[in-house]
Amino acid sequence: MFRILRQSHKWVGVIASLLLVVLATTGFLLATKGKIEWMRPPEAKAEKVESPAEIVSVQVAVEAALAKGIPELRTMKDVDRVDYRPKSNIFKIISKEGYQEVQVDGKTGKVLTVSFRNDQLAEDIHDFSIFSDLMHEFGLPITALGLLTLAISGIGMFFTPILRKRKFLKEKASAVDPKSNRRDAE
Repeated sequence: MFRILRQSHKWVGVIASLLLVVLATTGFLLATKGKIEWMRPPEAKAEKVESPAEIVSVQVAVEAALAKGIPELRTMKDVDRVDYRPKSNIFKIISKEGYQEVQVDGKTGKVLTVSFRNDQLAEDIHDFSIFSDLMHEFGLPITALGLLTLAISGIGMFFTPILRKRKFLKEKASAVDPKSNRRDAE
């Protein structure tokens, strides 16, 4: 039983360690993406607005982004999301494919920057969706089960020698006659 436990722990551990390296690396990058400038493009400087009436419409912002001729952003179907940042008066138009981000000035409707989103790439690697939808749906749960197997088998491998030693000492103590251990002063 202990041998099977060790073997399963070893082989699941080898496979899981490779996946953990990927998860740990991309997790670190995602956790620090706000502090690492090359992970997420910094917000460009846009003109200030005094009232909401000065802000261009979402349609104007998206049309400006699509007009740039970026292969990953040709039609509205290529747009994953449009974020508006009131603090910086920026529209961020993000592509579904290719990890592109176009920042548009919220007052003028002019494109300020076109950037690559490394954080989106890291997120897709982190959740395995970069490989396939099937890997995303089944790879993560299988990884979780592998880690659970490692935890359980590791606990078993830790406590098995302790329990064996305790059992051995108990059997040894019960096998020894308590009267033979006494020294008689005869």
